[in-house]
Amino acid sequence: MIRATLTACVVAVSAVVAAHAPMKWSATLAPKGGTTIAGSATVDPAGASKATVTVMLTGATPGATYPWHIHSGSCTSAGGVVGPASAYTPITVGADGTGKVTVTLPIAAPDEGNFYVNIHKSAKDMGTIVSCGNLGMAGM
Repeated sequence: MIRATLTACVVAVSAVVAAHAPMKWSATLAPKGGTTIAGSATVDPAGASKATVTVMLTGATPGATYPWHIHSGSCTSAGGVVGPASAYTPITVGADGTGKVTVTLPIAAPDEGNFYVNIHKSAKDMGTIVSCGNLGMAGM
């Protein structure tokens, strides 16, 4: 009886903690504007006031560097950059057309809302988006 009650309490507490835990987000990046640049992005909680973001690209121009950001909104309904723009290290692409970057943003991972990741053509052409993906909660 005591063991069953204790087990039930542990299950209940675990459910409450999970319901209030920061969530992992993920996105599949799709080519835009006739490019072949695709990839993925994840946003993981890294404490109360930080989030770790990893972006991977495929089909990109070898040797190119691509600025990127997380924005509020969606790929079809643009919003502002989340966190300081200076925290987003550009993605440098290797000879095989792939690139990866991991950054820690000085913001808490959100637990609700609409967000997306976009990849810009270059530092000189920030207005052209070459890949984009809407972030969705992936759970922990």
